[in-house]
Order: sequence, then structure tokens, then C-alpha cells
Amino acid sequence: GLGTGAAAGLRALGAARRSLRSQLIASACYVTGGLGGAVVAGTAGSAWGVAAATVCGSAVWWLQLRSALREHHQNTIREVRTP
Repeated sequence: GLGTGAAAGLRALGAARRSLRSQLIASACYVTGGLGGAVVAGTAGSAWGVAAATVCGSAVWWLQLRSALREHHQNTIREVRTP
């Protein structure tokens, strides 16, 4: 649930590439953390590895949302009215 808000924000902004990038990185973290933890300390290590991967994955989601919001604000065209 840590990255759900950021994922929803990326989808709302239509930032599909950023969303895909975040998902791929987070998935790689889950696989690496789960398997690496299992190799090091068995079941408990796998649980800790997945927990650490969840934190890293959600950080990636939030950083991507932050960048997408910056891009969105820079690309917004401001309306100028003349008297």
C-alpha cells in the first residue's frame, strides 16, 4: 500500500512510461530481495528481503510521481489576458 497513491497519481497524469519503469524496478527489487533473503537466511530472510524491496519500490514510485508532477507543471500553458 505504500506505493499505491503514487501509482494512482502517475496513472492520473497519464505518465505510462514512468509507471512502467516504476513497476519494472519494483518487480526486480521484489525478486532480488525475496530470493536474496531466502539464500541468506531462509524464510525469515525472504520476508525481510521482500519488506526491504517494498520500501525501495515505493520510493521509486514516489520519486517518479514527483518528477512527473514537475514535468506537468512546466508544460502547463498559462493563459495571458490583455486588457
